[in-house]
Amino acid sequence: MKFKHILVPALLVLSAQALAEPTPTIKVETSNQVHPAGTRYVTVVVTSLDDSIKVENIDVNRGNCRIDNQKYLSSKNKETILPVTLRYGQSVKVNFYNNCVASEVVVTTDKGGWRYTYH
Repeated sequence: MKFKHILVPALLVLSAQALAEPTPTIKVETSNQVHPAGTRYVTVVVTSLDDSIKVENIDVNRGNCRIDNQKYLSSKNKETILPVTLRYGQSVKVNFYNNCVASEVVVTTDKGGWRYTYH
């Protein structure tokens, strides 16, 4: 009889864990900035909490903020910041312009996507 009383709660715990949202394998930090010229922009820093993760895209305010995805200022070099593969503890920093204040940030990786909202 005791075995049945232990088995049922154990099965409930296991099934609850299987239904839970997966833990993000990234940490996302967002900060709203003001340029000396007075325009607002958003800085997003994504840090890997996994041994290897590919950050494929970052979207701010459903695409209404323009991403600065160029790695170098030179117009000859077209190398982009994203996509990028990060190892544990490594970060990527991307700025978004168009007079923006972050309300929603969506980060898409090869391990899934996560949405962060700010009110």
